Amino acid sequence: MNQADPLTERQEYLIGGFAELSCARCAALVRVRKSSPQQTSVQWTTRSARQCPTLTADARPHPLVPTCPDLRTSIQWAVRTGRLEVP
Repeated sequence: MNQADPLTERQEYLIGGFAELSCARCAALVRVRKSSPQQTSVQWTTRSARQCPTLTADARPHPLVPTCPDLRTSIQWAVRTGRLEVP
């Protein structure tokens, strides 16, 4: 049996299938992966999170994962136009 390299597996899990996408409102560049029509993963960098006016509007810490409706709209557009694939 051929064992996979753990580092390669980790890299594939963390970055595999992600596409770069800019928000149409603020141009924040994020990495997005659609695993199904219902499931979306978004990787924010520190820079992109600081660039998003929605994420920076509330500086108080909160338990919920922050989200941006404008980015969600950009992701939906990318899916509709074929820029972002859904398996």
